[in-house]
Amino acid sequence: MNAVEKMQYEDTLKKNTLMLITMNISLLAAVGLSIAQGELNKTAVYASEIIILTLLYFLFQQWIKKPFLFPYAHLTVVYSAGILAMLLFGSTIQLLLIFFFLVVLAAVHLNRNVFLYGYIYGLIGIILNNSFATTQKEILSNVLGSALLTYLLIGMLFFVVISLNHKQNLKLQEYLTLSEEEAKRKEMQKKELETNVAAITDKIVSVNQQLQTNLRSQKEMANAINEISKGSQSQAEQISEITQNSMGTRSSMEALYHQSSELKQGSDQAIEATQEGQEQVQELNGDIHALDTMINKLNQTFAELSQKITETNTFADTIKDITEQTNLLALNASIEAARAGDAGKGFAVVAEEIRKLADTTGQTTGKITQNLIELNASNKEAVEMMALSSQNISKSVNSSEKVKNYFGQISTTLLELDESLKSFTILANEVKGLANGVEFSSSELAAIIEQSTASLEEMSATIDTLTSDNEQLSLVVGEITDRAEKIRQTF
Repeated sequence: MNAVEKMQYEDTLKKNTLMLITMNISLLAAVGLSIAQGELNKTAVYASEIIILTLLYFLFQQWIKKPFLFPYAHLTVVYSAGILAMLLFGSTIQLLLIFFFLVVLAAVHLNRNVFLYGYIYGLIGIILNNSFATTQKEILSNVLGSALLTYLLIGMLFFVVISLNHKQNLKLQEYLTLSEEEAKRKEMQKKELETNVAAITDKIVSVNQQLQTNLRSQKEMANAINEISKGSQSQAEQISEITQNSMGTRSSMEALYHQSSELKQGSDQAIEATQEGQEQVQELNGDIHALDTMINKLNQTFAELSQKITETNTFADTIKDITEQTNLLALNASIEAARAGDAGKGFAVVAEEIRKLADTTGQTTGKITQNLIELNASNKEAVEMMALSSQNISKSVNSSEKVKNYFGQISTTLLELDESLKSFTILANEVKGLANGVEFSSSELAAIIEQSTASLEEMSATIDTLTSDNEQLSLVVGEITDRAEKIRQTF
């Protein structure tokens, strides 16, 4: 929201407040008059109008934040209340005066749209007031022409005033817009100038700091060059010692190269042995896994055998029950044969044989049961032994896996060690070559140091001259920095 829109918004808020206060004061006066006259119906209408207008004020001003709609809502309520009063209580001269008051209220905002809305609404109210007149119809008819003429003149007057005010507002908005744009332009120029001056000041400060740093560096360089020049002679002597030491280093590196070569051969043999051991462990691991599988199958077989033995025990019990039933039948048959006398002798012989057969079957069943009990005990012991064997095999499998992993780690470590030895052997060979180069370079370095000493003395003199020039430049930059800082502080 720019400055013009903000000004219009605040002006609308104030005029809405003025419109509400003016109307509510008028309505409160009307409420007091109606109470004094004992007209409670009019009191209820005026009080309701006050409540509705207050609620609309807070709705548009505070809650939905659209104050530009409040004048239309306000005029709609008050004009509608006037027409409602006309229908309920009849047309009167007071209502005619109220419509004149409302047209003045519609002009408070000095807005053409709001004023035309209220003006047309009031014109309709005046015409309806004359049409619905009963008791004061003659008076209203007599003053209608004058009232309409007066209403028209008031409308023309307010319309002219509002139009002039609208033109002034347009010019004011244009002036404010130009002023705002000019202020923004000047503010941008000021910020740009401040930025440029600050940048120049920062650059000058940076240059000054760099000059100070250069001065310190040049002084340090001068001191360092003097020290280097003094130490050049001792360095030449140390170079000779370095040459002798490099010869000893070369001999040591040759011996180290031979030792690393021998260590590389031993590492290759260890890798081969480790790989063979790893293959044997893998083969053993496979055999143990196969044995573990076979033990698991035997466990399943013994489980099935135990189930069959259990079923056979059930069959033996069934045979025993049949034998007992057979003995009982043979006994019953012998009794019946004895009752039959001579006619039942043959049947008695058969019953006796059946009894003997039942006894034999019972004895055989007892032996089978005994054998099954012993077999069941042996099978249980075998199942327990198989379970123990399965646990031991599982432990062996785990141990075999660990040994396999250990061999894998050892193999990996040996391969890494072999690569390191290979690199170390190559490095030793390179160092041996570098030692030969160092011996040659040391001789050349001794000659170069002598030449550098003379050059350092010349450089020391040049740095002294450069330091003096930089000190003068530093004074000039310091003055420029002070002047730029003064300009920057002006803004």
